[in-house]
Amino acid sequence: MNNKKLDKARIENRLYGRRQFLISAAGTILTLPPLLSLMPEKLAAQVISTSVKRAVIYVGGLGIDPHQFFPINQSDLIEIPDEVSGYYKELEKFKGQSISRVIDRDFEEIYSYMNIYQGLSLTGGSYMGHNNSVLSGTHSGGRDPKYGKSMDVVLAQSSSVYGANDSFVDRAIRVGIGNQMGMSFDRVNGERKISSSLIGDQQLFNKLFAGLSSEVPSSMNTDSFSNDKLIVDQVYNDLKQLEKNPRLSIDDKRVLDKYISGVFDLQSKIKAGAPVSCGKPTIGLEASASGNTYQFPYDSKWQVENVSRVYDNINEMITLAFTCDLTRVVVIGGGVWNDMPIAPSTDGGLHHECPSSEAQADRQKWMLKKLLNLAKTFKATNDVKGEGNLLDNSVILATNELGAWTTSHNIFNLPTFTIGNCGGSINSGYFLDYRQKPLRKVKGYEVGRPFKQILQTIMASMGVEKSEYSQFGDGKGFGEFNPRVKQFGLDSDLFSQYGAVHNDPLKFVFKK
Repeated sequence: MNNKKLDKARIENRLYGRRQFLISAAGTILTLPPLLSLMPEKLAAQVISTSVKRAVIYVGGLGIDPHQFFPINQSDLIEIPDEVSGYYKELEKFKGQSISRVIDRDFEEIYSYMNIYQGLSLTGGSYMGHNNSVLSGTHSGGRDPKYGKSMDVVLAQSSSVYGANDSFVDRAIRVGIGNQMGMSFDRVNGERKISSSLIGDQQLFNKLFAGLSSEVPSSMNTDSFSNDKLIVDQVYNDLKQLEKNPRLSIDDKRVLDKYISGVFDLQSKIKAGAPVSCGKPTIGLEASASGNTYQFPYDSKWQVENVSRVYDNINEMITLAFTCDLTRVVVIGGGVWNDMPIAPSTDGGLHHECPSSEAQADRQKWMLKKLLNLAKTFKATNDVKGEGNLLDNSVILATNELGAWTTSHNIFNLPTFTIGNCGGSINSGYFLDYRQKPLRKVKGYEVGRPFKQILQTIMASMGVEKSEYSQFGDGKGFGEFNPRVKQFGLDSDLFSQYGAVHNDPLKFVFKK
Protein backbone atom coordinates (compact mmCIF):
# COMPACT_ATOMS: atom_id res chain seq x y z
CA MET A 1 0.00 0.00 0.00
CA ASN A 2 1.42 3.43 -1.00
CA ASN A 3 1.06 5.32 2.27
CA LYS A 4 4.21 7.44 2.10
CA LYS A 5 2.34 10.66 1.51
CA LEU A 6 -0.14 10.07 4.29
CA ASP A 7 0.43 11.20 7.84
CA LYS A 8 1.15 8.23 10.12
CA ALA A 9 -1.15 9.43 12.89
CA ARG A 10 -4.03 9.78 10.45
CA ILE A 11 -3.43 6.24 9.22
CA GLU A 12 -3.47 4.82 12.72
CA ASN A 13 -6.64 6.66 13.70
CA ARG A 14 -8.42 6.36 10.33
CA LEU A 15 -9.42 10.07 10.33
CA TYR A 16 -10.19 10.15 6.62
CA GLY A 17 -13.65 11.73 6.66
CA ARG A 18 -16.64 9.93 5.17
CA ARG A 19 -14.77 7.91 2.57
CA GLN A 20 -11.58 5.92 2.90
CA PHE A 21 -9.39 5.16 -0.08
CA LEU A 22 -7.22 2.19 -0.90
CA ILE A 23 -4.39 3.32 -3.20
CA SER A 24 -2.21 0.75 -4.99
CA ALA A 25 1.33 1.14 -6.19
CA ALA A 26 -0.01 1.36 -9.72
CA GLY A 27 -1.99 4.46 -8.80
CA THR A 28 -5.42 2.81 -9.01
CA ILE A 29 -7.96 4.26 -6.60
CA LEU A 30 -10.72 2.07 -5.19
CA THR A 31 -13.35 3.50 -2.84
CA LEU A 32 -13.79 1.38 0.27
CA PRO A 33 -16.99 0.97 2.29
CA PRO A 34 -16.91 2.61 5.73
CA LEU A 35 -15.27 0.16 8.14
CA LEU A 36 -16.77 1.45 11.35
CA SER A 37 -14.53 -0.51 13.71
CA LEU A 38 -11.50 1.38 12.37
CA MET A 39 -13.11 4.79 12.92
CA PRO A 40 -13.50 6.96 16.02
CA GLU A 41 -17.03 6.62 17.44
CA LYS A 42 -18.21 10.10 16.39
CA LEU A 43 -16.94 9.69 12.85
CA ALA A 44 -18.57 6.26 12.53
CA ALA A 45 -21.91 7.71 13.64
CA GLN A 46 -21.51 10.52 11.10
CA VAL A 47 -20.87 8.03 8.29
CA ILE A 48 -24.02 6.08 9.18
CA SER A 49 -26.17 9.20 9.34
CA THR A 50 -25.13 10.47 5.89
CA SER A 51 -25.91 7.28 3.96
CA VAL A 52 -28.79 7.22 1.48
CA LYS A 53 -31.37 4.88 2.99
CA ARG A 54 -34.58 3.33 1.68
CA ALA A 55 -37.55 1.45 3.13
CA VAL A 56 -39.96 -1.12 1.70
CA ILE A 57 -42.99 -1.70 3.93
CA TYR A 58 -45.23 -4.69 3.30
CA VAL A 59 -48.56 -5.12 5.12
CA GLY A 60 -50.42 -8.37 4.60
CA GLY A 61 -54.04 -9.03 5.41
CA LEU A 62 -55.74 -11.41 7.78
CA GLY A 63 -52.92 -12.63 9.98
CA ILE A 64 -50.75 -15.72 10.32
CA ASP A 65 -51.23 -18.06 13.23
CA PRO A 66 -48.23 -17.76 15.59
CA HIS A 67 -47.36 -21.46 15.52
CA GLN A 68 -47.03 -21.19 11.72
CA PHE A 69 -44.78 -18.11 11.70
CA PHE A 70 -42.48 -18.12 14.73
CA PRO A 71 -39.60 -20.55 15.31
CA ILE A 72 -40.43 -24.11 16.19
CA ASN A 73 -37.20 -24.44 18.17
CA GLN A 74 -36.92 -21.65 20.75
CA SER A 75 -34.29 -23.23 22.97
CA ASP A 76 -31.00 -21.53 23.92
CA LEU A 77 -32.39 -17.98 23.95
CA ILE A 78 -30.10 -15.34 25.47
CA GLU A 79 -31.50 -12.55 27.62
CA ILE A 80 -30.99 -9.00 26.31
CA PRO A 81 -29.26 -7.03 29.09
CA ASP A 82 -31.20 -4.17 30.70
CA GLU A 83 -34.29 -4.85 28.61
CA VAL A 84 -37.91 -5.04 29.70
CA SER A 85 -38.35 -8.71 28.82
CA GLY A 86 -36.33 -9.49 25.71
CA TYR A 87 -34.44 -12.54 24.45
CA TYR A 88 -32.53 -13.37 21.26
CA LYS A 89 -31.01 -16.21 19.27
CA GLU A 90 -28.79 -16.02 16.19
CA LEU A 91 -30.58 -17.12 13.03
CA GLU A 92 -27.40 -18.92 11.92
CA LYS A 93 -28.22 -21.52 14.58
CA PHE A 94 -31.31 -22.47 12.55
CA LYS A 95 -29.27 -23.37 9.45
CA GLY A 96 -30.14 -26.73 7.98
CA GLN A 97 -33.73 -26.59 9.20
CA SER A 98 -36.83 -24.57 8.52
CA ILE A 99 -37.38 -21.86 11.11
CA SER A 100 -41.13 -22.36 10.90
CA ARG A 101 -43.96 -23.50 8.65
CA VAL A 102 -43.87 -20.16 6.81
CA ILE A 103 -40.16 -19.23 7.04
CA ASP A 104 -38.33 -22.16 5.50
CA ARG A 105 -34.74 -22.91 4.46
CA ASP A 106 -34.98 -20.69 1.39
CA PHE A 107 -34.38 -17.75 3.73
CA GLU A 108 -30.94 -19.00 4.80
CA GLU A 109 -29.16 -16.89 2.21
CA ILE A 110 -30.23 -13.67 3.92
CA TYR A 111 -30.11 -14.74 7.60
CA SER A 112 -27.34 -12.22 8.32
CA TYR A 113 -29.66 -9.42 7.14
CA MET A 114 -32.84 -10.68 8.79
CA ASN A 115 -34.61 -10.28 12.15
CA ILE A 116 -37.78 -12.08 13.28
CA TYR A 117 -39.80 -10.38 16.04
CA GLN A 118 -42.12 -12.28 18.38
CA GLY A 119 -44.54 -10.70 20.84
CA LEU A 120 -45.09 -7.26 19.28
CA SER A 121 -48.61 -6.13 20.18
CA LEU A 122 -50.80 -3.12 19.47
CA THR A 123 -51.24 -1.31 22.78
CA GLY A 124 -54.64 -0.07 23.74
CA GLY A 125 -58.00 0.25 22.13
CA SER A 126 -61.32 -1.50 22.40
CA TYR A 127 -61.75 -3.12 19.01
CA MET A 128 -61.10 -6.69 17.93
CA GLY A 129 -60.88 -7.38 14.22
CA HIS A 130 -59.47 -6.18 10.93
CA ASN A 131 -57.80 -2.79 11.14
CA ASN A 132 -56.02 -0.08 9.17
CA SER A 133 -53.93 0.98 12.16
CA VAL A 134 -50.78 -1.14 11.92
CA LEU A 135 -48.49 1.42 10.23
CA SER A 136 -49.59 4.09 12.71
CA GLY A 137 -49.14 1.96 15.84
CA THR A 138 -52.69 2.67 17.01
CA HIS A 139 -55.84 0.68 17.67
CA SER A 140 -58.61 2.85 19.09
CA GLY A 141 -60.82 3.69 16.15
CA GLY A 142 -62.04 0.29 15.08
CA ARG A 143 -60.92 -0.25 11.51
CA ASP A 144 -60.11 3.46 11.15
CA PRO A 145 -57.43 4.76 13.55
CA LYS A 146 -58.23 7.87 15.59
CA TYR A 147 -54.67 9.16 16.06
CA GLY A 148 -51.54 10.22 14.22
CA LYS A 149 -50.37 9.33 10.74
CA SER A 150 -48.78 6.22 9.26
CA MET A 151 -45.03 5.65 9.36
CA ASP A 152 -44.55 5.96 5.58
CA VAL A 153 -46.11 9.44 5.64
CA VAL A 154 -43.75 10.47 8.46
CA LEU A 155 -40.79 9.22 6.39
CA ALA A 156 -41.99 10.98 3.25
CA GLN A 157 -42.37 14.30 5.08
CA SER A 158 -39.12 14.09 7.03
CA SER A 159 -36.16 16.29 6.08
CA SER A 160 -33.94 13.50 7.43
CA VAL A 161 -35.01 11.20 4.60
CA TYR A 162 -35.30 13.81 1.83
CA GLY A 163 -33.51 17.10 1.33
CA ALA A 164 -35.62 20.23 0.88
CA ASN A 165 -34.55 20.66 -2.74
CA ASP A 166 -34.44 17.00 -3.74
CA SER A 167 -36.53 16.05 -6.77
CA PHE A 168 -38.20 12.63 -6.84
CA VAL A 169 -41.03 10.96 -8.70
CA ASP A 170 -42.74 10.63 -5.32
CA ARG A 171 -41.47 10.62 -1.74
CA ALA A 172 -43.62 7.61 -0.85
CA ILE A 173 -45.16 5.26 -3.37
CA ARG A 174 -47.99 2.93 -2.36
CA VAL A 175 -48.95 -0.01 -4.53
CA GLY A 176 -51.79 -2.37 -3.69
CA ILE A 177 -52.48 -5.98 -4.51
CA GLY A 178 -55.95 -6.77 -3.25
CA ASN A 179 -56.92 -3.29 -1.99
CA GLN A 180 -54.92 -3.21 1.25
CA MET A 181 -53.95 0.44 1.01
CA GLY A 182 -56.11 2.03 3.72
CA MET A 183 -53.10 1.43 5.97
CA SER A 184 -51.37 4.60 4.71
CA PHE A 185 -52.80 7.93 5.83
CA ASP A 186 -52.02 11.49 6.84
CA ARG A 187 -54.04 13.67 9.18
CA VAL A 188 -55.21 17.06 7.90
CA ASN A 189 -57.08 19.45 10.21
CA GLY A 190 -57.73 16.52 12.52
CA GLU A 191 -59.27 14.40 9.77
CA ARG A 192 -57.78 11.15 8.54
CA LYS A 193 -56.78 11.42 4.87
CA ILE A 194 -56.07 8.09 3.16
CA SER A 195 -53.04 8.21 0.86
CA SER A 196 -53.54 7.70 -2.84
CA SER A 197 -52.31 4.32 -4.04
CA LEU A 198 -51.55 2.47 -7.24
CA ILE A 199 -53.04 -0.86 -8.25
CA GLY A 200 -50.84 -3.46 -9.89
CA ASP A 201 -47.74 -3.26 -12.04
CA GLN A 202 -48.99 -1.08 -14.91
CA GLN A 203 -49.93 1.87 -12.71
CA LEU A 204 -46.62 1.60 -10.84
CA PHE A 205 -44.71 1.57 -14.15
CA ASN A 206 -46.51 4.69 -15.35
CA LYS A 207 -45.86 6.47 -12.07
CA LEU A 208 -42.13 5.72 -11.96
CA PHE A 209 -41.04 5.78 -15.58
CA ALA A 210 -43.52 7.74 -17.69
CA GLY A 211 -41.25 10.78 -17.69
CA LEU A 212 -37.99 8.94 -18.39
CA SER A 213 -36.20 8.54 -21.69
CA SER A 214 -35.42 5.06 -22.95
CA GLU A 215 -31.90 6.17 -23.91
CA VAL A 216 -28.91 5.23 -21.76
CA PRO A 217 -27.07 8.40 -20.62
CA SER A 218 -23.74 8.97 -22.38
CA SER A 219 -22.02 9.03 -18.98
CA MET A 220 -22.73 5.31 -18.79
CA ASN A 221 -20.53 4.61 -21.83
CA THR A 222 -18.08 1.80 -21.08
CA ASP A 223 -15.34 2.58 -23.62
CA SER A 224 -13.04 3.95 -20.92
CA PHE A 225 -13.00 0.58 -19.13
CA SER A 226 -10.57 -1.07 -21.49
CA ASN A 227 -8.10 -2.42 -18.94
CA ASP A 228 -8.31 -6.21 -19.04
CA LYS A 229 -7.22 -6.43 -15.41
CA LEU A 230 -10.01 -5.61 -12.97
CA ILE A 231 -9.37 -2.83 -10.47
CA VAL A 232 -9.99 -5.16 -7.56
CA ASP A 233 -7.27 -7.48 -8.90
CA GLN A 234 -4.75 -4.65 -8.88
CA VAL A 235 -5.27 -3.94 -5.18
CA TYR A 236 -6.11 -7.48 -4.03
CA ASN A 237 -2.98 -7.87 -1.88
CA ASP A 238 -3.70 -4.56 -0.15
CA LEU A 239 -7.25 -5.70 0.60
CA LYS A 240 -5.99 -8.93 2.13
CA GLN A 241 -3.59 -6.96 4.35
CA LEU A 242 -6.43 -4.77 5.49
CA GLU A 243 -8.43 -7.89 6.43
CA LYS A 244 -5.63 -8.85 8.84
CA ASN A 245 -5.89 -5.60 10.79
CA PRO A 246 -6.45 -6.67 14.43
CA ARG A 247 -8.83 -3.74 14.99
CA LEU A 248 -11.15 -4.89 12.23
CA SER A 249 -14.36 -6.28 13.75
CA ILE A 250 -16.11 -9.44 12.58
CA ASP A 251 -18.94 -7.32 11.15
CA ASP A 252 -16.49 -5.17 9.18
CA LYS A 253 -14.70 -8.26 7.86
CA ARG A 254 -18.05 -9.41 6.49
CA VAL A 255 -18.58 -5.95 4.97
CA LEU A 256 -15.15 -6.13 3.33
CA ASP A 257 -15.77 -9.64 1.99
CA LYS A 258 -19.13 -8.60 0.52
CA TYR A 259 -17.51 -5.46 -0.89
CA ILE A 260 -14.76 -7.39 -2.70
CA SER A 261 -17.34 -9.77 -4.19
CA GLY A 262 -19.53 -6.84 -5.19
CA VAL A 263 -16.67 -5.05 -6.96
CA PHE A 264 -15.81 -8.21 -8.86
CA ASP A 265 -19.43 -8.48 -10.02
CA LEU A 266 -19.72 -4.79 -10.89
CA GLN A 267 -16.48 -4.66 -12.85
CA SER A 268 -17.43 -7.82 -14.70
CA LYS A 269 -20.71 -6.19 -15.76
CA ILE A 270 -18.85 -3.06 -16.88
CA LYS A 271 -16.43 -5.11 -19.01
CA ALA A 272 -19.39 -6.98 -20.47
CA GLY A 273 -20.99 -3.66 -21.46
CA ALA A 274 -23.96 -3.92 -19.07
CA PRO A 275 -23.95 -0.61 -17.17
CA VAL A 276 -26.71 0.54 -14.88
CA SER A 277 -29.32 2.34 -16.98
CA CYS A 278 -31.77 4.81 -15.50
CA GLY A 279 -33.76 5.06 -18.68
CA LYS A 280 -37.24 3.65 -19.09
CA PRO A 281 -37.02 -0.16 -18.67
CA THR A 282 -38.66 -2.78 -20.86
CA ILE A 283 -40.98 -4.88 -18.68
CA GLY A 284 -43.73 -7.25 -19.79
CA LEU A 285 -46.58 -5.82 -17.70
CA GLU A 286 -49.47 -8.02 -16.62
CA ALA A 287 -52.16 -5.49 -15.72
CA SER A 288 -52.59 -4.08 -19.21
CA ALA A 289 -55.92 -2.34 -18.53
CA SER A 290 -57.95 -1.21 -15.53
CA GLY A 291 -61.00 -2.49 -13.71
CA ASN A 292 -62.67 -2.62 -10.31
CA THR A 293 -59.94 -1.85 -7.74
CA TYR A 294 -61.66 -3.99 -5.11
CA GLN A 295 -61.54 -6.93 -7.50
CA PHE A 296 -57.92 -6.67 -8.63
CA PRO A 297 -56.73 -8.93 -10.19
CA TYR A 298 -59.91 -11.04 -10.48
CA ASP A 299 -61.90 -8.53 -12.52
CA SER A 300 -61.32 -9.63 -16.13
CA LYS A 301 -61.01 -6.00 -17.22
CA TRP A 302 -57.52 -5.92 -15.67
CA GLN A 303 -56.47 -8.63 -18.18
CA VAL A 304 -54.07 -10.20 -15.64
CA GLU A 305 -53.03 -13.72 -16.54
CA ASN A 306 -50.48 -14.41 -13.81
CA VAL A 307 -50.42 -12.70 -10.41
CA SER A 308 -46.96 -14.03 -9.67
CA ARG A 309 -45.54 -12.01 -12.53
CA VAL A 310 -47.30 -8.89 -11.22
CA TYR A 311 -45.29 -9.17 -8.00
CA ASP A 312 -42.10 -9.99 -9.91
CA ASN A 313 -42.58 -6.87 -12.03
CA ILE A 314 -43.18 -4.75 -8.95
CA ASN A 315 -39.98 -6.11 -7.38
CA GLU A 316 -38.01 -5.25 -10.51
CA MET A 317 -39.41 -1.73 -10.60
CA ILE A 318 -38.71 -1.09 -6.90
CA THR A 319 -35.10 -2.18 -7.39
CA LEU A 320 -34.64 0.17 -10.33
CA ALA A 321 -36.44 3.02 -8.54
CA PHE A 322 -34.06 2.70 -5.57
CA THR A 323 -30.99 2.35 -7.78
CA CYS A 324 -31.89 5.49 -9.73
CA ASP A 325 -33.14 7.33 -6.60
CA LEU A 326 -36.65 7.93 -7.94
CA THR A 327 -38.08 7.34 -4.47
CA ARG A 328 -36.87 6.08 -1.09
CA VAL A 329 -40.09 4.79 0.48
CA VAL A 330 -42.42 2.12 -0.96
CA VAL A 331 -45.47 0.54 0.69
CA ILE A 332 -46.91 -2.72 -0.64
CA GLY A 333 -50.35 -3.80 0.49
CA GLY A 334 -51.00 -7.49 -0.08
CA GLY A 335 -54.20 -9.48 0.11
CA VAL A 336 -53.89 -11.93 -2.81
CA TRP A 337 -51.62 -14.97 -2.50
CA ASN A 338 -51.90 -17.17 -5.55
CA ASP A 339 -50.44 -17.45 -9.02
CA MET A 340 -53.53 -17.27 -11.19
CA PRO A 341 -56.47 -14.84 -10.98
CA ILE A 342 -59.14 -17.50 -10.90
CA ALA A 343 -62.37 -16.67 -9.08
CA PRO A 344 -61.63 -16.97 -5.35
CA SER A 345 -64.64 -19.21 -4.74
CA THR A 346 -62.94 -21.91 -6.81
CA ASP A 347 -59.30 -21.13 -6.06
CA GLY A 348 -59.30 -20.50 -2.32
CA GLY A 349 -57.32 -17.29 -2.78
CA LEU A 350 -59.20 -15.02 -0.38
CA HIS A 351 -59.27 -15.42 3.36
CA HIS A 352 -62.89 -16.55 3.66
CA GLU A 353 -61.95 -19.45 1.40
CA CYS A 354 -59.01 -20.42 3.65
CA PRO A 355 -60.67 -21.57 6.87
CA SER A 356 -57.83 -23.81 8.00
CA SER A 357 -54.51 -22.74 9.44
CA GLU A 358 -52.61 -24.87 6.91
CA ALA A 359 -54.29 -23.30 3.88
CA GLN A 360 -53.78 -19.80 5.25
CA ALA A 361 -50.11 -20.52 5.98
CA ASP A 362 -49.55 -21.65 2.39
CA ARG A 363 -51.07 -18.43 1.05
CA GLN A 364 -49.05 -16.15 3.31
CA LYS A 365 -45.85 -18.10 2.66
CA TRP A 366 -46.32 -17.56 -1.07
CA MET A 367 -46.23 -13.79 -0.61
CA LEU A 368 -43.35 -13.76 1.87
CA LYS A 369 -41.30 -15.65 -0.72
CA LYS A 370 -41.88 -12.70 -3.06
CA LEU A 371 -40.36 -10.40 -0.43
CA LEU A 372 -37.48 -12.84 -0.07
CA ASN A 373 -36.87 -12.58 -3.82
CA LEU A 374 -36.84 -8.78 -3.51
CA ALA A 375 -34.27 -9.01 -0.70
CA LYS A 376 -32.05 -11.32 -2.76
CA THR A 377 -32.26 -8.92 -5.70
CA PHE A 378 -31.28 -6.02 -3.42
CA LYS A 379 -28.35 -8.06 -2.14
CA ALA A 380 -27.15 -8.72 -5.69
CA THR A 381 -27.53 -5.07 -6.76
CA ASN A 382 -24.65 -2.66 -6.26
CA ASP A 383 -25.75 0.58 -4.62
CA VAL A 384 -24.51 3.26 -7.01
CA LYS A 385 -25.65 5.92 -4.51
CA GLY A 386 -23.64 4.58 -1.60
CA GLU A 387 -21.42 1.81 -0.29
CA GLY A 388 -22.18 -1.89 -0.66
CA ASN A 389 -25.41 -3.27 -2.08
CA LEU A 390 -29.01 -2.10 -1.85
CA LEU A 391 -29.79 -4.47 1.02
CA ASP A 392 -26.94 -2.93 3.03
CA ASN A 393 -28.63 0.46 2.76
CA SER A 394 -32.32 -0.50 2.87
CA VAL A 395 -34.79 -2.13 5.20
CA ILE A 396 -37.74 -4.32 4.25
CA LEU A 397 -40.43 -4.53 6.92
CA ALA A 398 -43.01 -7.32 6.61
CA THR A 399 -45.95 -7.37 8.98
CA ASN A 400 -49.67 -8.03 9.15
CA GLU A 401 -52.86 -6.35 10.29
CA LEU A 402 -53.68 -9.21 12.70
CA GLY A 403 -52.07 -11.80 14.88
CA ALA A 404 -53.73 -15.21 14.92
CA TRP A 405 -56.21 -15.48 12.08
CA THR A 406 -57.96 -18.82 12.07
CA THR A 407 -58.51 -18.95 15.84
CA SER A 408 -59.39 -15.28 16.39
CA HIS A 409 -58.99 -11.75 15.07
CA ASN A 410 -56.59 -10.19 17.57
CA ILE A 411 -53.82 -7.62 17.78
CA PHE A 412 -51.31 -9.51 19.94
CA ASN A 413 -48.07 -11.12 18.75
CA LEU A 414 -48.26 -9.71 15.21
CA PRO A 415 -46.12 -11.68 12.71
CA THR A 416 -43.19 -9.39 11.83
CA PHE A 417 -39.74 -9.56 10.29
CA THR A 418 -37.21 -7.15 8.79
CA ILE A 419 -34.54 -7.70 6.17
CA GLY A 420 -31.71 -5.23 5.59
CA ASN A 421 -29.17 -3.16 7.53
CA CYS A 422 -30.38 0.35 6.57
CA GLY A 423 -26.89 1.79 6.21
CA GLY A 424 -25.59 0.02 9.31
CA SER A 425 -28.34 1.31 11.60
CA ILE A 426 -30.00 -2.08 12.13
CA ASN A 427 -28.39 -4.91 14.05
CA SER A 428 -29.53 -8.01 12.15
CA GLY A 429 -29.26 -11.78 12.13
CA TYR A 430 -31.53 -12.62 15.08
CA PHE A 431 -34.77 -14.13 16.29
CA LEU A 432 -36.01 -11.74 18.98
CA ASP A 433 -38.58 -12.83 21.55
CA TYR A 434 -40.29 -9.80 23.11
CA ARG A 435 -43.12 -11.64 24.83
CA GLN A 436 -43.64 -10.77 28.47
CA LYS A 437 -41.86 -13.24 30.76
CA PRO A 438 -43.05 -15.27 32.49
CA LEU A 439 -45.36 -15.78 29.54
CA ARG A 440 -48.53 -13.82 29.95
CA LYS A 441 -51.57 -15.02 28.04
CA VAL A 442 -54.76 -13.13 27.40
CA LYS A 443 -57.61 -15.43 26.40
CA GLY A 444 -54.92 -17.83 25.20
CA TYR A 445 -52.88 -15.23 23.28
CA GLU A 446 -49.39 -14.19 24.33
CA VAL A 447 -48.72 -10.46 24.75
CA GLY A 448 -45.48 -8.54 24.53
CA ARG A 449 -44.07 -5.06 24.06
CA PRO A 450 -45.62 -2.25 21.96
CA PHE A 451 -45.66 -2.97 18.23
CA LYS A 452 -45.07 0.70 17.51
CA GLN A 453 -41.47 0.25 18.68
CA ILE A 454 -40.57 -1.61 15.49
CA LEU A 455 -42.04 1.29 13.50
CA GLN A 456 -39.97 3.71 15.57
CA THR A 457 -36.91 1.54 14.94
CA ILE A 458 -37.43 1.85 11.19
CA MET A 459 -37.95 5.62 11.40
CA ALA A 460 -34.88 6.10 13.61
CA SER A 461 -32.81 3.94 11.26
CA MET A 462 -33.89 6.18 8.38
CA GLY A 463 -32.64 9.19 10.34
CA VAL A 464 -35.91 10.48 11.86
CA GLU A 465 -35.34 11.79 15.37
CA LYS A 466 -37.52 10.75 18.31
CA SER A 467 -38.56 14.38 18.79
CA GLU A 468 -39.96 14.36 15.27
CA TYR A 469 -41.90 11.09 15.09
CA SER A 470 -43.26 11.48 18.64
CA GLN A 471 -45.46 14.37 17.48
CA PHE A 472 -47.77 12.07 15.52
CA GLY A 473 -50.01 10.17 17.88
CA ASP A 474 -52.25 10.34 20.90
CA GLY A 475 -50.30 13.10 22.63
CA LYS A 476 -48.09 10.63 24.49
CA GLY A 477 -45.84 9.94 21.50
CA PHE A 478 -46.02 8.22 18.12
CA GLY A 479 -49.16 6.17 17.60
CA GLU A 480 -50.96 5.17 20.75
CA PHE A 481 -49.94 3.90 24.14
CA ASN A 482 -52.78 2.79 26.36
CA PRO A 483 -51.66 0.36 29.07
CA ARG A 484 -55.21 -0.92 29.55
CA VAL A 485 -56.86 -3.20 27.02
CA LYS A 486 -60.62 -3.25 26.76
CA GLN A 487 -61.41 -6.06 24.39
CA PHE A 488 -61.84 -9.82 24.40
CA GLY A 489 -64.12 -9.20 27.38
CA LEU A 490 -61.17 -7.73 29.28
CA ASP A 491 -60.42 -4.54 31.11
CA SER A 492 -56.84 -5.18 32.13
CA ASP A 493 -53.52 -3.36 32.51
CA LEU A 494 -51.20 -5.22 30.14
CA PHE A 495 -48.53 -2.72 29.11
CA SER A 496 -47.72 -0.32 31.95
CA GLN A 497 -44.24 -1.85 32.33
CA TYR A 498 -43.32 -0.22 28.99
CA GLY A 499 -44.33 3.28 30.08
CA ALA A 500 -40.75 4.58 30.15
CA VAL A 501 -39.63 3.09 26.81
CA HIS A 502 -42.67 2.96 24.50
CA ASN A 503 -41.44 5.95 22.44
CA ASP A 504 -37.98 4.44 21.91
CA PRO A 505 -36.66 2.24 19.12
CA LEU A 506 -35.85 -1.36 20.02
CA LYS A 507 -32.48 -0.82 21.63
CA PHE A 508 -30.96 -4.21 20.74
CA VAL A 509 -31.90 -3.68 17.08
CA PHE A 510 -31.22 0.02 16.55
CA LYS A 511 -27.60 1.14 16.25
CA LYS A 512 -27.25 4.82 17.14
